[in-house]
Amino acid sequence: MALAIAAAFVSSAAYAAGDRACDGPDVCCPPTLAEDLPEPQVVKIGVVLAGLYNVNEKAGTWDADYYLYEMWTPHPAFTPQTEIVNEVNRRDAQFDRTELRNGSCIRSRRLYSTLHSGYNLRRYPFDRQTLILEFSDAEYSSQAVQYAPKPEAAGLTDETREMLSSWKIESGLTYRRESRAFQWETNAPRYDYAIFKLGIRRHVTYHMIKFFLPLFVIVSLAFLVFWIDPEDLSSQVQVGVTCVLSAIAFQFVQTNTLPEVAYTTLTDRVYVICYLAIALALALAVHACALARNRNKTHAVEIVRRCRWLFPSLTTLSLAVVVVWSFVRG
Repeated sequence: MALAIAAAFVSSAAYAAGDRACDGPDVCCPPTLAEDLPEPQVVKIGVVLAGLYNVNEKAGTWDADYYLYEMWTPHPAFTPQTEIVNEVNRRDAQFDRTELRNGSCIRSRRLYSTLHSGYNLRRYPFDRQTLILEFSDAEYSSQAVQYAPKPEAAGLTDETREMLSSWKIESGLTYRRESRAFQWETNAPRYDYAIFKLGIRRHVTYHMIKFFLPLFVIVSLAFLVFWIDPEDLSSQVQVGVTCVLSAIAFQFVQTNTLPEVAYTTLTDRVYVICYLAIALALALAVHACALARNRNKTHAVEIVRRCRWLFPSLTTLSLAVVVVWSFVRG
């Protein structure tokens, strides 16, 4: 067991060292690094996305194929030690080269990583998400290394825009720089962060056809109880129970595609309204049957007739309120 732990530690250390290696001119890749720098060094970070894959709402991850650029002015005993803060897994690295160009050191890499981004799924499936790439220096604080206010590059290829079949890219890659300290460490120094963001919006056509349409058909069929003779309780119960079981089975099938979150999503609220509509329709049908069998059939028929338009109207209104509320509270 101890040997396995030691091997894992050595492997991890070797990977980290390889990730931060610098293979280029000595002026850009000095053999030793200074622990303290006399003045802050400015590093320009650039990202160009060449591929987007596997947006995973349950895991809170996404895969990116991207070019990473770092540019800085040569300085004795200094090379940026850039780390990808929200990287979960490094899948591949195609090349890594450092060169001196027009008096500046430029390191370029092509990486394929699994990255973590926090998703807000309260509006699911009408949600918009932000994919994040976050960088920081693993060795130097903001007093020693600062990121430039503008990126070296920030964009994505035309092919990348068509790679996410379930999502639409809403904006280009944006950049911002910020400085913050590790809040759980007393007197921790501040570190600079370079953050790239990409806005995406989920395509709703699939969910409208595969999810909402079948569910609304089930609810509409449940309202057929108001078109059956009030005294025919057997047929009414059969229709109502069948619709309830169909809705439950439909939700069970959809469970694999729905996100597992601690809060309720728009989809959850739609299910609640549909369940309540079916249950109330069945309960009212039972009440009308009881009135009809107690020699008050005229009153029972009147109730049923009013429910023919009242239930669809109230259900539609409730769904509209839920959708608007979900977007307002978002």
